Amino acid sequence: MPHSDDPFYAGLGQAVRLGTELIAALIVGGGLGWAVDEYVLETEPWGLVTGLMLGAIAGVRNAYRLAQRWQGGAGKTDQTKQ
Repeated sequence: MPHSDDPFYAGLGQAVRLGTELIAALIVGGGLGWAVDEYVLETEPWGLVTGLMLGAIAGVRNAYRLAQRWQGGAGKTDQTKQ
């Protein structure tokens, strides 16, 4: 798909990517926590809870880094237009 210069679609794409990053981190963290609970330690809710918390932290961190990179890239393009 060609890159769009329309800021609305660029922002929409970034928002979808941020949401996907958050949800993927939660799914992976929760899945790993559940697997640890179910097959390794048998500590029923605590592995899942810990995995979800670590997934949430990782997702927020990834989203923050992505937003910082996107914001930095926007500032650079504004300077080149002037």
